Amino acid sequence: MAQLVLVRSHSLIVKTHVLILLALLVVPLFCVTAYVREIIAVDSALDAGASFDYAAGRADYTANHPFVPFSHRHGTLLVLSALSLGAAVAYGSYAVSARFRSRAI
Repeated sequence: MAQLVLVRSHSLIVKTHVLILLALLVVPLFCVTAYVREIIAVDSALDAGASFDYAAGRADYTANHPFVPFSHRHGTLLVLSALSLGAAVAYGSYAVSARFRSRAI
């Protein structure tokens, strides 16, 4: 009696790896998008001669507001982004090394 051996196709394995990596990169991408949008808003406010209110997220022409670093306002987002990016790098290196291990002699 022959034994049934289940083999996953290469394309299914690659698609699975890509989906996992994309899922891990969503949070860092969100963080970068938020950072860039804020930089653009701050630059526009300063170019217009206003001060940027970091608490409200808008330009203020009447008062002068102190600079508050992005990391102080969004610390949790930065930590989650760093962990997610680290997990993506670790998973990507695992996926690539698994591919090389399967071809080893």
